[in-house]
Amino acid sequence: MAADQYDYWGPLTGYESPAHYEAFLEQAAHSLTLPRVLVAMTHTTVLGSVNLLMNEMTVRPQFTPWLGQLFVPESHRAKGIGTKLLNAAISYVDGLGYNQLFLFTSGTLPDYYRKRGWTDVEEVTYLGNARTIMRFDTKRNSGRVTANSGC
Repeated sequence: MAADQYDYWGPLTGYESPAHYEAFLEQAAHSLTLPRVLVAMTHTTVLGSVNLLMNEMTVRPQFTPWLGQLFVPESHRAKGIGTKLLNAAISYVDGLGYNQLFLFTSGTLPDYYRKRGWTDVEEVTYLGNARTIMRFDTKRNSGRVTANSGC
């Protein structure tokens, strides 16, 4: 799955090759703090994953922690897996004592996150594209998002 994620996210992962990204994911899967990767799976199938990072956007180092690379393969989308991963990520950072979680996204995806309780922080140009920075307040929202629709 790491290669699929790398193919999808490419430079947004911050790694120069699928092998380096896979090594990061392996280390983050065993972390008890950040960075951390959360994985949704059945007994034998990986359904999706999301990364939690201390820093992700170099132009906004004051924002922390970050949610990055929410990934659900097309064959598993529209089943609520993305929402469950968001819930798990929010609960995880809340358990670490953080009151907020940030992400950046673009295109039509800000609406996906808005429907799940995220709010816009600002619009920036990052890595050559317009991005929307968004925030989820874990205390105000009780650490849960709603499943208005699947991924």
